[in-house]
Amino acid sequence: MKHAAGDVRYLEDPYEAARGADAIAVLTEWDCFRTLDYRRIYQDMEKPAFLFDGRNILDHQALFDMGFNVYPIGKPKLSHL
Repeated sequence: MKHAAGDVRYLEDPYEAARGADAIAVLTEWDCFRTLDYRRIYQDMEKPAFLFDGRNILDHQALFDMGFNVYPIGKPKLSHL
């Protein structure tokens, strides 16, 4: 088994965790992830920015309209590429 080089960091603040990221994955149905400021998150991410919604809890069209490339599970992707 190979491991990627670098450090793994665990952050409690989702905005800090997404800063500079290429992609984020929402893998829970917790309400706190439904109400995040995704426009703020998008602005702080690298571009193109990818969002994977493993529980289909988010508004995919709104996220796509912000600029995200959205990959929901079991639904068609919304891609700017």
